[in-house]
Parts: sequence; structure tokens; C-alpha cells
Amino acid sequence: MNSNNDSDNFSDFPAEHEATTQVPESSDEITEDSQDSTYTPIIEAGDNSDDSNGSDTDTWLMNNSINPILGIYRLLHRTLEIHEESDNTENSSNLSLNVNYNSNEVDADGMNKGEILMKSGEFGIIEPSPDKGLNAEKLFSRNACHQLMLREILPGRFSKVSFGKNFRPNTNGEVAVDYGVRAYSGQYSLDGSFFYTCCQDFRVHIYDTTNPNVFKETKIITGDGRWTITDANLSSDNQWLAYTSIAPIVYLAKTDPEEDFQVPLDFSERLSYNYGLWSIRFSNDSRELVGGASDSKIYVYDIETRNVLLQLDGHDDDVNAVCFADDSSHILFSGSDDTYIKVWDRRSMRGGKESGALVGHTEGITYVTAKGDGRYCLSNSKDQTMKLWDIRMMISGEKFENMQLEDYRQEWDYRLNSYPGNRHFKHPQDVSVMTYHGHSVLKTLIRCHFSPPSTTGQRYLYTGSEDGRIRIFSLDGHIVQSLDVLEAIRNERNRNISQPSLHRPVTRDVSWHPHLPIMTSTSWSGPHLNSGVIVCHSYKEPEH
Repeated sequence: MNSNNDSDNFSDFPAEHEATTQVPESSDEITEDSQDSTYTPIIEAGDNSDDSNGSDTDTWLMNNSINPILGIYRLLHRTLEIHEESDNTENSSNLSLNVNYNSNEVDADGMNKGEILMKSGEFGIIEPSPDKGLNAEKLFSRNACHQLMLREILPGRFSKVSFGKNFRPNTNGEVAVDYGVRAYSGQYSLDGSFFYTCCQDFRVHIYDTTNPNVFKETKIITGDGRWTITDANLSSDNQWLAYTSIAPIVYLAKTDPEEDFQVPLDFSERLSYNYGLWSIRFSNDSRELVGGASDSKIYVYDIETRNVLLQLDGHDDDVNAVCFADDSSHILFSGSDDTYIKVWDRRSMRGGKESGALVGHTEGITYVTAKGDGRYCLSNSKDQTMKLWDIRMMISGEKFENMQLEDYRQEWDYRLNSYPGNRHFKHPQDVSVMTYHGHSVLKTLIRCHFSPPSTTGQRYLYTGSEDGRIRIFSLDGHIVQSLDVLEAIRNERNRNISQPSLHRPVTRDVSWHPHLPIMTSTSWSGPHLNSGVIVCHSYKEPEH
């Protein structure tokens, strides 16, 4: 055990005296020594296009081409070249974010597995090579007007994904909602029409986000439980929401504001009242729930018959996360404080044996999420890494059972202390595809996710962090964006001078809008991290 849990085995309980970091009044005064809270301000490239004759030259390019479309193309190409120096400056400023880029193994061509995946077509469309003489990064510029015009004059080069993938949330954001209690999770519905959060006062808040810039609260579900709501999940039709706490009861509530009733689902037939559920997920047909519990077990519950169908004993410590691999609900992932991700086949789970195991983390796993293709999953761990996995590389259940695996977990409390181990230590039996560094998984069970399939092809990975920053990674290991929740809180405080002095928040969960370049984060905030804040991070066109 690496969390020094109390006798109730509640690994997400805060300690009695949690240390928080008070933040200076301005970012210029921030001097934090630890790696967990390195301050990395976002630097936007400036406008270096000091061309006094620019407008005349642009007009000439438009008027002196045999083909007017070619004139537009040349004009765009010239404009992209003008900003090359400023873009290079921005790339240089991000080098400090990517010091761990080369920590993954590379092939004979110098590419790591993430780069290979980016070119495989499994994570979005493969971009065609630009014409000779054009720089690929400049052709697919971040400027929306440029891309729209290029899409018209270069048919076949752009798709919805290839266009949308370049527009990531890039602002520190604005505070959308403040709570007087901790907020534990927050997610958009699959269609983006509403957003829900779960708080420590056993309230689930549902907001209408059909206007993505306005969080209009439509319903508050007031529940019951022990300590906090630990997780929540929507049914596939968005009609029902299931939420859990550190108790053997799962509650089902209608999302419709006009229907105010809840259905308790009792797991106590198998799960002792001294334990609780850390994670809950609906099957795709919404007939079953799968839960990960603090008694080291996984439970499958039939909603119609109100019975626990299966109890799986595949882990040796708290099961902090469960999820289905795809919409078929046949394959299930579970992540535990025993450091392993187990892969289960729903069609053969009655034998109580996992199909395989994903080995590579050296500390407890805080979250597991699936890409949705039945193949890839992503995990966060207390070893301060995020890992990408391919189940084709898993160790079979039979082989795993006969392996002699060393326990690399440190004796420490992740709720109170910095990680005492080597962040770059590689497990000798690591079967992960890629490992991502740069964030901090401390104080609570911090979550990670794949970016949306409809706009990005899921070619980005993103995570919260103990230092209050959201980090967006490309598959190859680069941190392509870092967003600071503290800056949004600071801006809000400047508008409301009655707020107390600032302390760095802990960003526990993040959700990327399924169709827009908007991201909403859920964080602990306040002097003792006993408040909650929801921040909406949008996309802003670079000022060139």
C-alpha cells in the first residue's frame, strides 16, 4: 500500500492537515521550487510582421496571377511565411514543457511509438504531405480563416477532423461556477448539451450548455452517502445518472428537471457497509452497472433485477477505476492501487479470471479511460505518469498468474507528500505503448482522457494535475498546451475583491466538449482546498 489508508481503507480521504500552497498576487512573483508545481506561463507568439509595404504586395499578389485562386493561395503562403519567426519563437518557449519527450523508446527511424500511431490512421485522418516548397506546419495553420480558404482551394486535403484538430482550447479560461465545497468530477454529456458536476455535499449539479458560453443550472440532485460522491456516470441515452459514494449504495436519478426521484441500488449483498465504490459505469444498453470498490473487488449489477450478478476478485488493493473498452460492453478495464490494469471479457467473466493484465505502472492507478475502439486505453498513476496501452500487448491471465513480479511501490502517502520515487523509472515488464510525464498525481485520484473523436480523431491526451494545470499531450509525448486554472481564479478575484488570498488549486477532472474547442475543468480550491471551482477554457485565435 502506498497511501497509508486508515482502517476503513478509504484511499481518497484527505488527511487531517493538508498542506496548501499560497500564491503570490501576480505571476511575476511566483517562485516555486518543487517539480510538482513548476510555473510555466503560457506565452502567445507576438506579431513580428513589420512589413510597411505589406498591403501593396498583397494587392499585387491578388491582381497579377493568371489564376485568381492561385493568387489567393500565394497570398496565404506568403502570410504564413511572415509569421514563421513568431511561430518558431513560440515553439522555443514550449521546449521547457517537453523535456521528457525522448523518454520513450524509438525505432530505427528515430520515431517513438506515439509518433508511429499518429501516422497509422488509428487516431484520426492521416494528413497528406504538402506540395513541394510548402511547410506542413504552415500549410495547416492555426488561423481559422487561412484553413477555411485552404479547404476551398485544396479539396481533398481537409476533413472535419484534420481541420478541427488544430483548434485546441488555449486559454486559462474563466470561472463558470464556484462551490463552497469540493467538486470531485465534471463531465459533458456525449452530445455536449449539458454538463454535470459532483460535489462533496452529495449534490449533483446539472447545467444546460446548449449555449456553451453559459452554464445554466437546470437541476440539483441531492443525494446521500458517506464522505463524498466519488463518481458519476450517464446512461447512453442521457436519461439516467448513476452516482456513488464510500458506501455500498449506488443511486440512479433522472436527468430531466421535471422528474425528481431517485432509485437506490443496494450492493451490500456482496459489498460490506465498511467499504464503498470509487468508480461506476453503465453498460452501453444501460441494463448493467460495473463498479470498482475499496474492498479490491469489481461488481457487475443488474439494474432490472436489482441484484449483483458478478463479484470479481482480480485485484489485491482498492479498485479506483473501471470502464468498458467499447460500445459492445464486452471488454472491461479495471485499474487498482495494486498498480495493475486488468482486462476482462464480459462474455467469460463468470470464471472469475481476467483475460490479461497491463503491467507498467509502479504505483497505484487513479483512473482508466478507454478510447472506445476495444483496443486502446489510458491511465493515470501515483507514479506521476500517464500511460497509453494497447490490449494486444497485454500479458495473458495465465502467464500473469505465474509471473514473479516485484512490488515497486514506495511507503508514502500521496495525499500529503511529494512522490519519493524516480519519476522516470521504467518497470522491467512494462508493456505500455507510451509514457507521459509533466503533471502531478497527488492529493486525490486525478483523471485523464482522450480528446474528442469528432473534432480531433482522439489524437490528443489530457489530464488534470495537483498543481492546478491542465496539460494536453500529443500522442508522441509533447505537451502541446498547458492551461492554468489559477489564472482564471485570479482574474475572477480581481473582479471580486472580497475573495480571500489565493492558493494553488488541484485540478481533479477535465472534460473536452465533444464538438467544440472548449474544455471545462473541475478543481479543488480555497485556502484549505475545501472549495470547488468550475472553469471553462475556450479557444482564442492567436494575435498575428
